[in-house]
Amino acid sequence: WTEEEDKLLRRTIETYGAKNWKKICSYIPGRTSTQCLHRWKKILQPGLVKGPWNIKEDQLLRKWVKENGPARWSEATSLIKGRSGKQIRERWFNTLDPKLKKGNWNSEEEQILIQLVMKFGPKWSKLVGFFSGRTENSIKN
Repeated sequence: WTEEEDKLLRRTIETYGAKNWKKICSYIPGRTSTQCLHRWKKILQPGLVKGPWNIKEDQLLRKWVKENGPARWSEATSLIKGRSGKQIRERWFNTLDPKLKKGNWNSEEEQILIQLVMKFGPKWSKLVGFFSGRTENSIKN
């Protein structure tokens, strides 16, 4: 995205609101409604928090999961202000979930991973299903 496209997206949303993405994208040549929505929600939306999580945010996320289970992440944004549903989901599944294994891989896990990569290729989202408590990121790295 160019600076000019970002300015145009901001102005269009100021005029029409952040609801009708088909209409909004009609004012931004070469961009789809999905591209405009994602650019706004993930990059440009005022109040969006980026970067490291703080202790209070982690506490709020734990509270959310305790009360609602690990789901409905877009609704959790009402409790955890400034974070997107995707940020919230990733924080839970990659960092805070108590079921996560955070230590080094044992030799058995490494052997299984090697065999699975030989069989399926580097399809990390598929391979993660074979490893209880491991994240997609830990499998890739």
